[in-house]
Amino acid sequence: MLAYGGFEIAILVLLAIALMHYSQVLKKNTKTLKWFLAGAASFIIAGVFYLVDYVAVWTTANGVNYGNALFSIIGWFLILVGGLKLMYETLSE
Repeated sequence: MLAYGGFEIAILVLLAIALMHYSQVLKKNTKTLKWFLAGAASFIIAGVFYLVDYVAVWTTANGVNYGNALFSIIGWFLILVGGLKLMYETLSE
């Protein structure tokens, strides 16, 4: 299984947004773009919790970094909602 951290997922999401904008999929669906950008920002915050040693030690209990886990789940949810909204808007046209 591939283990991506917050920064890698955020970069992949931002790259996907750029490719969707380039192919003009997001030309009319600008509200969907906000969901993807919010998810990418959440994964960047999760990556910050993972990388900073002081914060990672402070928020870690029993080997679980709760800041990283929380913002990763929030980012996953935002990207999931954005993807579902993009599918609905694309198919309803």
